[in-house]
Amino acid sequence: MFEDQVQDPKVFIAALREFHEADAARRGGLANGLSDAIITKRVDLAAVRHALLDGGEHELMDTLDRLIDLIEPYIEEGGVEE
Repeated sequence: MFEDQVQDPKVFIAALREFHEADAARRGGLANGLSDAIITKRVDLAAVRHALLDGGEHELMDTLDRLIDLIEPYIEEGGVEE
């Protein structure tokens, strides 16, 4: 999804929106891509949060917060080993 580069926050937000609107069967793969971008620091979360707040997209902010809560142990450990 976002291989090997820091991505534009708008691209991440578009993927987050797709995840938010997806049915349960599609969420797994989308969550993995979003999580990977966060864990490997290929997205500037401060810029994403700022854009979401400026856009009044509180539902997406809640979705992002829930996703971060789920992957927080991996973030604190510095990622996952392949």
